[in-house]
Amino acid sequence: MEKKLGAQLVEKYLTGMATPKERHVVEEWYAFNRTGEPAIDSPEDFIRIKSEMWAAIDHRLYPKVKVFRKHRWLTYAAAVLLIACVLGIYKWQQSQREYEVANYAGPVIKGGHTGATLTLSDGSEIDLNAASVGEIVTKQGLSISKNEEGVLVYTANNTEAPTDKVISNTITTKNGEMYQIVLPDGSKAWINAASQLTFDSDIASSAIRMVHLQGEGYFEVSKNTRTFIVATASQRVRVLGTHFNVNAYAESKGLVKTTLVEGKVKVIAQNGERMIKPGEQAVNRLGQINVHEQDTEEILAWKNGFFKIDGNLHDVMLSIGRWYDMDIQFAADAPKELNLWGYISRSNDLITTLRQIERTNKVKFKIKERTITVTQ
Repeated sequence: MEKKLGAQLVEKYLTGMATPKERHVVEEWYAFNRTGEPAIDSPEDFIRIKSEMWAAIDHRLYPKVKVFRKHRWLTYAAAVLLIACVLGIYKWQQSQREYEVANYAGPVIKGGHTGATLTLSDGSEIDLNAASVGEIVTKQGLSISKNEEGVLVYTANNTEAPTDKVISNTITTKNGEMYQIVLPDGSKAWINAASQLTFDSDIASSAIRMVHLQGEGYFEVSKNTRTFIVATASQRVRVLGTHFNVNAYAESKGLVKTTLVEGKVKVIAQNGERMIKPGEQAVNRLGQINVHEQDTEEILAWKNGFFKIDGNLHDVMLSIGRWYDMDIQFAADAPKELNLWGYISRSNDLITTLRQIERTNKVKFKIKERTITVTQ
């Protein structure tokens, strides 16, 4: 109600119907909004100025001790406009500040959540986070549903007549999202933040079961005599039934890591192919494959709710940026090659995570809006 009355006051001013005192109130509000004065440097300043404004407006518009009830709305409306202006300036100033992590006083920046978007061949998109539990859509003999755990499940729909038409399915996660899918052949896939998984609806019956991955995904492939292939931009992983992780983010610039948990897989790249065993990782760097032993628990930390802090600072920060939906900038003195080790819960807010890394006393962080700057 007060906002409506405030709008009426401004309208009276613009149409020339306002009294001199009403014009004065609006002009004071406009001048305040234009100049951004007084400066607000803390929440205490905001509370103090808000109190002063209430008192000042009431005094200037109605200087007499007695204020008639029918006119009091002008005081309240003007105050609401001015206080809204002060609050807007305060929030803007807070968002424009660059904070050091140790003294951070900005809004809480939470981590990611379960969420993804399903895109079908006809271009239709379904927000899986907003979708209700139960069947979402039925297409070409497939029922696509979301179970109570939030997992997307594909099953054969025997009530529909068979069809030769194949539809493409693409699951896309944004920064700060991850998702689990049960594919039509019964295989399970988890996709990390900023990733994409594409497959055809006939994957359960085709001669070769193939999915295309951008970003990072973990797969538990159902055992079958038909080959299962995970294709990325620079390699293919060929399996029959096994558990493995593939990391193929675009910013890695041609570096793809395939880690085997159980079973056997063959990694095929431009300049050769390698079989790897459980506990091994194949690193494909621009077509050249090297294999080394790898702790699989570290690789699967993201799937189990943790950051795997085991590598150089540059790669660690890219992972943090994807999960918290933050841009990462490195200052000239940033120790990009600093080696770190440890586990940090992905359920932490951003500041808690960065403070844990700062305890190394070898790196500092600054935050401004949605950007983290890494310094020494």
